[in-house]
Amino acid sequence: MKFRLFLILLTLILFVTSCGKKFDDQTIAYVDGEKYTLEDLSDFYSAEYLKGISANVIKERVDDYINMILASRYLKETGRFDDYQLKYKIQVKKAREYAQALYDHEVFKQLIDDETYDELYNRIKSQKLTHHILITYKNPRNPDVERTDKEAFVLINQIRRRAKPENFESLAAEYSEDPVTRDKGGNLGWVRAGQMIAVFDSALFATKTGQISPPFKTSYGYHIIYPKQERSLAVKSREEEMPRLKILARKMWPERFIERQMEYIDSLTQANPLTLYPNDIKSFYTVFDSLMSQRKNVFKTLLDMPDTFLLAEYPGVKIDKDWVLDYMAFFLDHEEIPRFKSAEDLTDFVRDNHILDLLVRNGSRLDAVKSEDFQRKINRYILRTAHAYYYNVVIFEGLEPTEEDLARYYVRNKSNYMTPEQVRVQEVLVSDSLLAREIHKKLIEGAVFADLAEKYTERPAGKRNRGLLDPFHKGQYGEMGKRAFEMKPGDLSGPILLKDGRFSIIQVIEFYPETPLAYDSVKKKVVQDYVRDKRAEAKENAFLTLYEKYDVQINPLYKK
Repeated sequence: MKFRLFLILLTLILFVTSCGKKFDDQTIAYVDGEKYTLEDLSDFYSAEYLKGISANVIKERVDDYINMILASRYLKETGRFDDYQLKYKIQVKKAREYAQALYDHEVFKQLIDDETYDELYNRIKSQKLTHHILITYKNPRNPDVERTDKEAFVLINQIRRRAKPENFESLAAEYSEDPVTRDKGGNLGWVRAGQMIAVFDSALFATKTGQISPPFKTSYGYHIIYPKQERSLAVKSREEEMPRLKILARKMWPERFIERQMEYIDSLTQANPLTLYPNDIKSFYTVFDSLMSQRKNVFKTLLDMPDTFLLAEYPGVKIDKDWVLDYMAFFLDHEEIPRFKSAEDLTDFVRDNHILDLLVRNGSRLDAVKSEDFQRKINRYILRTAHAYYYNVVIFEGLEPTEEDLARYYVRNKSNYMTPEQVRVQEVLVSDSLLAREIHKKLIEGAVFADLAEKYTERPAGKRNRGLLDPFHKGQYGEMGKRAFEMKPGDLSGPILLKDGRFSIIQVIEFYPETPLAYDSVKKKVVQDYVRDKRAEAKENAFLTLYEKYDVQINPLYKK
């Protein structure tokens, strides 16, 4: 009922911006005659998310959603879902979800009951302004401390007997051995669930605000804590916070989880023993290594391997090339896919992924992964991934230019490949302002610029050429360069004060207009610019052809 009410309200909100237009208000679009509704949109993004955004943002989400539908249709129709980058990306997502579902079923459900989740959920609803007192003892973390464990225990209990809310901060300043908080009365600030180590976290949330905890021990030493104040935090429903609660549970009881995990994995491997075939593994590696020397790409090499090798098996499962590909696919998003450097590497890979394969296969049989919620989750991922693959890979295919394409592009965009206008000057550069004025006066009176430059200039390049500098373009030589471009050939400047405090006197010799660079000298840049522009054009038009191809009609109510 609440969901239905939300759809009605959303329609009314959007209607304000689109009144007077006739269209079924629950239909956001037709694609090839197939209807997509507001309920479909809410199913994809979640009603909660759509409730929290403006009408304009909802229109953007409609646009994104339809683009995902179009990309998916196109890839399916053209067989591109079989492209290994896309196919295995989706396959790996499913495998991870199956393994996670099994972990939840066989580990979490065995260790964490509803009552414990309720306790953890209550913890994340607040944070506490916390003070503590730490007494250390000699242990691996504190090797320089002389006090024994027993002495520390006695001292912390003595302090606890004296401690009250009104004197806790002064006791912390006097006794606490936490150098960070001692001078602040033991103040740790606002502490939320999961922020501290598990023992500390449990003690904090077991202690009522305004009271002082009993002593407890961590690897740092013995503590007592005083949660001085408490304030509420905004949280979602318990179901929505479940991923966070699971992370918190693993942090609180890591040993339990590791023990149960190993126990379950041992039971799986014992029930499904792995039989290795060393000769086939060696033969497989020999062929792989030979092909790798030609192809360099690990995944493509594996795809080209023959299907004749049986590397290993366990009850009901044969481990061959396809199996290796399935688990090598987990590295597709890595910057570099690891390669096998020996038959032993390949053997280790099979052994390690035998366990993962057991988790994935057993997870895929659970009722949880056959639910509508799970399928929706996977379908959302497929839509997003297909869209990304179409938008970032497919639309850029076939953009490699021919020589004719590049030549035409160069001619059309010749203004981008020009040598900039340049100027050539004679200069005398000196540090003394009086000398600069004297030189300027002599030049006005007809002295030879080159003679004065040879005698006085401090610029090494000018000294070598009797004051004549190589041509330069705008932006060079600072204030002197700027002044040169404001002058005419033959003009003489007065002393120009430079940033370093010296003085420059120049005479403009000649201007060189901008000229096109030879094609061969800029070909590399032409290729880069051509591909950049074509990619930008492809992105801009990425979905225009699909809108026409699939006869897309967007309800004006939801149109951007």
